Amino acid sequence: MFYSAAAAQEEIQIIYINGSNNNDKKMKNWFFEGMHKMHPYIVSAFNESEFIREKLLSNGEYKLSETPEAFFWGDRSVSEIQTINSDLKIIKMFSPKIAQTVRTLLAHYLHDAIWVSHYRNMHPVVEDLHKQVLENYKQNKQVILFGSSAGAFVTYEYMFNKLPDIDIRDYLNKNEVSDEFKEFAKTNKVQNTCIDALIESGLAVYSADGKLVLTVNKDTAKDNYLKLDEYTCKSCIPQGALKGIVNFASPLILFYSDVSNPNYSLTYYNKLLYKYILENDMFWLTVNYADDPLGFPTTKNISYNDLQDKIDMDITPNNGFLYSKSDIKSRRTFIGAHTSYWATAKRFAKAVAQAYEDGYKLYNDNKI
Repeated sequence: MFYSAAAAQEEIQIIYINGSNNNDKKMKNWFFEGMHKMHPYIVSAFNESEFIREKLLSNGEYKLSETPEAFFWGDRSVSEIQTINSDLKIIKMFSPKIAQTVRTLLAHYLHDAIWVSHYRNMHPVVEDLHKQVLENYKQNKQVILFGSSAGAFVTYEYMFNKLPDIDIRDYLNKNEVSDEFKEFAKTNKVQNTCIDALIESGLAVYSADGKLVLTVNKDTAKDNYLKLDEYTCKSCIPQGALKGIVNFASPLILFYSDVSNPNYSLTYYNKLLYKYILENDMFWLTVNYADDPLGFPTTKNISYNDLQDKIDMDITPNNGFLYSKSDIKSRRTFIGAHTSYWATAKRFAKAVAQAYEDGYKLYNDNKI
């Protein structure tokens, strides 16, 4: 059903995802020019690291593609931005210049971040990204996603909704369904699935408050269940297709509090997400400049053993890890630091390579 995991995947493709305020032609060009400037430094920093050559590139079994790919969603909210710009022109007539400048910056940066965080807007973005990842996978290419600023929301939502980390039998046991249907599921085994496949199959829906709710209709549930593998094949990330993500200039925790606070009780689905990453040789890096006012660590760095205690699930680790690095200075003013990653690509690339090495060692050198 999926392409064989044993198929040769010689090349790893990096896909760069834009952030906020890329609605007009000037800012779109800024993103693409920055991506093309950064990519050679990323490839060089990874290739120069003996550790990364051994672990990520498997001693030459894989190589990073020399050509970057872009996933651009910045122009999807352009109509709303045009309305905001019209309103800002009205305010300009009686607003102090400094206040107007700050207001304009906040409007353009925050609008896209808020816009894309809404499910009705995020869903088509994630679906289009999935098509691009699958196209690479058909060419035997693994993918690493680089999410810039609000692009970090896209990488997170993509993993959260598309990784096949749900054991349907365990999922049913945690929800109120009849014993008859649970027994039916035991008898008719299906592969692990993802949130989007559950929704597409009709077995679950998102409620008004954003919670995933099981919908087992007695007339259609069994048929929907038997078709679940078809929806999993269509809607979920094939094993091995996504190698990892690198988020930078990331304000993720401002909008997704359930991944930030180490004392927060993780949701069932986030636990499954972390478990899947650890068990499938994947990585989730967050690399921000220390002086970037909108760059926040995803969480406090903790060891594999500490995370396993927090998740409280049986985990069979396989070189996966999560790590945040925010101790490198951009050498820009705090106002310009958030947009300086493309301009300081060489420094940033070295920080990403170091974050990979530090994160891997934190999770894999001291496991019991």
